[in-house]
Amino acid sequence: MPSKTSCLYLLTVVCWASALWYLSISRPTSTYVGHMSLPVRKAAKPQKNITFTNIRTRPLNPHAFEFLINEPRKCESAAPFLVILISTTHKEFDARQAIRETWGDESTFGDTRILTIFLLGRNTDAVLNQMVEQESQIFHDIVVEDFVDSYHNLTLKTMMGMRWVATFCPKAQYVMKTDSDIFVNMDNLIFKLLKPATKPRRRYFTGYVINGGPIRDMRSKWYMPRDLYPDSKYPPFCSGTGYVFSADVAELIYKTSLHTRLLHLEDVYVGLCLRKLGIHPYQNSGFNHWKMAYSLCRYRRVITVHQISPEEMHRIWNDMSSKKHLRC
Repeated sequence: MPSKTSCLYLLTVVCWASALWYLSISRPTSTYVGHMSLPVRKAAKPQKNITFTNIRTRPLNPHAFEFLINEPRKCESAAPFLVILISTTHKEFDARQAIRETWGDESTFGDTRILTIFLLGRNTDAVLNQMVEQESQIFHDIVVEDFVDSYHNLTLKTMMGMRWVATFCPKAQYVMKTDSDIFVNMDNLIFKLLKPATKPRRRYFTGYVINGGPIRDMRSKWYMPRDLYPDSKYPPFCSGTGYVFSADVAELIYKTSLHTRLLHLEDVYVGLCLRKLGIHPYQNSGFNHWKMAYSLCRYRRVITVHQISPEEMHRIWNDMSSKKHLRC
């Protein structure tokens, strides 16, 4: 009879033999071809370059006003050397007519083409709106947008002018923005400042530059609330009574205004837009934003004078025109 040790040895051999046989029949051969279920990594989508042009921002001031009266073909025949944008109100017919007959006469300078445009909003008086429409049909020099014409909307009126130049007269060389109670010495403006025979400037802006800050007195005409403008100083800006700029700046200011919070002080607001654009206004002492008693020699040295009535405008223009041969 076999011993217990022999039995254990025999059992061990049998177990090892069985294990080797099982492994030999279950191991895949090198010729095995089958489907292996491996996780597939999806190709990453290429990221689109993120630039400022890809980012869509909603304008703060879309300026979604329709033109109620427009002169879209004023610049089609020839690009003007100078477009004069004049801020006015409905009741100021006498002032507009005085400008047409004096310094704003488009036929005065021959080959140097001047274009005069009067800017208005919509009046709450339907009769005044109708009178302005009839005036426009006669003179074809009025542009009106569908916002209420008021002092607090002067900024909208100026932006309308910028929009008009950028849209309908982009090939003009220079633009002047002024008011209907301003006398403009056109000889000094055209021949001493802008000089048609020279190469047109770009990103150019000049006038009477003011460096000041907001007035917090609520009784002031120029009151500025802190919540609207919290800073203690304004950027340099030109008095709204009269400033001149190269025509390329009109589109730049208009587009910048769409993303700049509106302020009711038009000249300050234009200064804010200029700061965003990196355009520094040049000081020119010829632009006066105050009234000045008339004398021939004094008025020959300036470009603008403020607070001039229609009667004074005719008198000053006639006197200066008739005495061009006199020396000071």
